[in-house]
Amino acid sequence: MSAQPIHNITAERAMDLIDSGLPLIDVYVSGELKLPGSDDWDKTVVFENCIIERFEAIMVQFSRPVKFINTHFKDCQFIFSYFLQGLNIQNCSFDKALDFSSGGHNKPGYPISVMNNHFTDFVNFFDCQYEAEVEVIGNDFVKGTNIGCKNQLLSFVVAPQIMNNTGKIDLEETEWVRPS
Repeated sequence: MSAQPIHNITAERAMDLIDSGLPLIDVYVSGELKLPGSDDWDKTVVFENCIIERFEAIMVQFSRPVKFINTHFKDCQFIFSYFLQGLNIQNCSFDKALDFSSGGHNKPGYPISVMNNHFTDFVNFFDCQYEAEVEVIGNDFVKGTNIGCKNQLLSFVVAPQIMNNTGKIDLEETEWVRPS
C-alpha cells in the first residue's frame, strides 16, 4: 500500500492530464489538484501508484468511473459529489479526514468499492444515497466512520457489504467532529 511514484508534476499539469482523459500513474502531484464543481465531469479519473498532496472534487457529478489504486492522499475531499458510474478505492492511504457527505448516487451496475485502505482520520458518509452495490471491505478506519450508522441519513437501495474492517464503523454524529 506504499505508493512509489517516479515522476513529480504540478497540480496544473495533473489537471491538464485529467482534463484530457488520461490517467495519473506513478506521479507525485504537488499543490492543490481541484476539479471544478459542475453538473457533469465526463472523463474517467484514474490515479494509480501516486502521491497526491491535495485533491478536491466538491459538487462534482462524475459520469465516468473514478478509480484510485495504491495511492497516498495527504488531503482529499468529495463533499456533494456523485459517482454515477462507480468509485473504486483500493490499497490507498488517506492522512486527513475524508468527507463524502451528501453524495454517492451510483447507478445500477456501477458499485462503490472501498477495499484494503488505511484512513488515518474520520471518514464521513453523512447523508449519502447509494443506488447500487456498495462494498466496504478490509479497511483500517483509525478514527472511525459512520458508514454503518443507522442515524446518519444513509440510504442504500442494495444492502451494503461492510466487513472485515478495523476501527469503529458506526460512529454517531455526537462521537465525531464534522470536518471543516
